[in-house]
Amino acid sequence: MNTMSEQLTLKPPSITEENLKNGIKILVKQTESAAVVSVSIWVKVGSIYETDSIAGISHFIEHMLFKGTHKRVVGEIAKEIHSHGGYMNAFTDFEGTCYWIVLPSKYLDTALEVQADALLNSTFDETELKKECRVIIEELKMYEDRPESFAFEKLLGLSFKKHPYGRPIIGFEETLLKISRQDLLDYFQKWYFSNNMFVTIAGDVNPSRVINKVKKNLRDIPRRDQKIEIHEEPPQTEFRIQELTGDIARSWIQMGFHVPNARHQDYYPLRLIGTLLGEGRSSRLNLTLKEQKTIVDHIEAGIFAQQHPGLFFVSAMLEDKNISQAENEIWREIKKLQEEPVSQEELLKVKQMAESGYVFSQETVEGQGRILGYWEMLGDYTLSEKMVENYFKVTPEQIQKAAQSYFSRENCSEILYHSRS
Repeated sequence: MNTMSEQLTLKPPSITEENLKNGIKILVKQTESAAVVSVSIWVKVGSIYETDSIAGISHFIEHMLFKGTHKRVVGEIAKEIHSHGGYMNAFTDFEGTCYWIVLPSKYLDTALEVQADALLNSTFDETELKKECRVIIEELKMYEDRPESFAFEKLLGLSFKKHPYGRPIIGFEETLLKISRQDLLDYFQKWYFSNNMFVTIAGDVNPSRVINKVKKNLRDIPRRDQKIEIHEEPPQTEFRIQELTGDIARSWIQMGFHVPNARHQDYYPLRLIGTLLGEGRSSRLNLTLKEQKTIVDHIEAGIFAQQHPGLFFVSAMLEDKNISQAENEIWREIKKLQEEPVSQEELLKVKQMAESGYVFSQETVEGQGRILGYWEMLGDYTLSEKMVENYFKVTPEQIQKAAQSYFSRENCSEILYHSRS
């Protein structure tokens, strides 16, 4: 029998939720697809919770957690999962860190036991720490060699002067080299506690049985209280621009406009504006700047939406000589969106594109677990099941109002990344 603190509830349409006594929330999405399961442990700590002196430590811990425990030597965890026909990985975001395993559902117990072992018994071996530090620094350098990613990182830094979204998730070489084993242990103890975690399981499983298995494996993770204040980004009141030069084949434009967080009602019209302006060959920016005027090689638009207010962005790759013309055309398309309501026909098309993107993202159990966890990290996992419904509620008037509210020059930051060639 479940106690009141562990009451089993069913959230429509197919997600079972339970909160354990130690504070861990379990979300199970049962599917009738192949006999496969995705098991993810989410920890609500990412780069925005770091101080400047240890920038990159959340990602560093992600690299170290499966590098050996008191029970399993280095490499044994991955070998064990692979031997069962599965695969595993992890990622760190601004708000959180996720450790996931996908494998045949009959080996669910193995996935849970391995993850519990890593959370409770990781050794953070000093030799492995040094190796992983070099791996992360190489990862950082590779990231900097991708012009679009590099320019977007600089856009975040230009747009967010107070909020830690402006600091790279991966950190900096100088901070990574200074992080010690004790720093990792201290940070791990500070943030890796039960009521700062949740579990998502998606696949061919029985929810009640799965929940009992999670209880068995994760009940010993301790509960603590920890709070931190995140500096809010003040309103931007003037246009910002930063110009950079690099050894790149083509130049890049990155424009960003401050917008609300992902749980705000304007998220849905802004998400559809991203599709309308810059997703696919028939999008407005692509048709005008690439197909008709041939002044860009690539252009896209979208929304960076998290727990805190984010950015709507426009990104374009082009020859340096075309930058001024491309900027003018982008602003012309924005003005058109602000002055002329989108037709019902065009709006229906972008809604259907957004719906297709959502459906395709859920084709695998990994994708289903990822979306479920993303929205739980933002504070409300039920929104993961309401996205398509909310897209189709958006009106032409909401599209126009969102464009008018956020796409002003004084709310815009711009990176111009020039090619030396």
